[in-house]
Amino acid sequence: MIILGLTLILAACSQPPSPQITATPTIDSAHLTAFARPYPTDTPLPPTTPTSTPPPLGAVPQDCPPGPTPQPISPYIGPAIGSSPVWAVGFGGPHAVLHIPVSYDTYIPQYGWTWKLIWEVGPNYTHRITLRGGDLRNSTSLWFQFSGDPTTSPILDAQTPDHPESVIGNNWAEWGSYLYIPAAGCYYLEASWPGGHWRITFAAGR
Repeated sequence: MIILGLTLILAACSQPPSPQITATPTIDSAHLTAFARPYPTDTPLPPTTPTSTPPPLGAVPQDCPPGPTPQPISPYIGPAIGSSPVWAVGFGGPHAVLHIPVSYDTYIPQYGWTWKLIWEVGPNYTHRITLRGGDLRNSTSLWFQFSGDPTTSPILDAQTPDHPESVIGNNWAEWGSYLYIPAAGCYYLEASWPGGHWRITFAAGR
């Protein structure tokens, strides 16, 4: 009887422990979306409204004050308007015109048609630059969009450009933006910084 009891005790001690049951972690669609976001682009397209039909955009007015002629500032980028230390690239000639093609229909009702502009600041400039724009006839402000929400007075800070590097060189800062054009018309664009300022006119339309 003693031997039988010892045998039963040893058999009980030698049995493997019961397996631990653990729940397999799951990620719901909301958390998956939060953690699987792609890297942001330098200048995301503004939100579109497919249910909204853009109103007709008239032709480029022929009676606007003549703006400056876009000029080359570097062999690595297109002609620009402005003056040192800040330049805008994306205008056509001969006098600072934005020709928005008929096939181009990216229109946001609150702001207007979007047009891509590249901004170059330099060389070796470190102060902040404030941008503004508006309609020459009714003083309506133009909207800009960089990497955040649209604004009427964006600030270019050379310490935080939204492009990793400028195509012109390491001593320049570069941004991409959208300028919203509400209707065909005559407009102004201005930049101001400590001790300096420029203001140019331009025409926009089809």
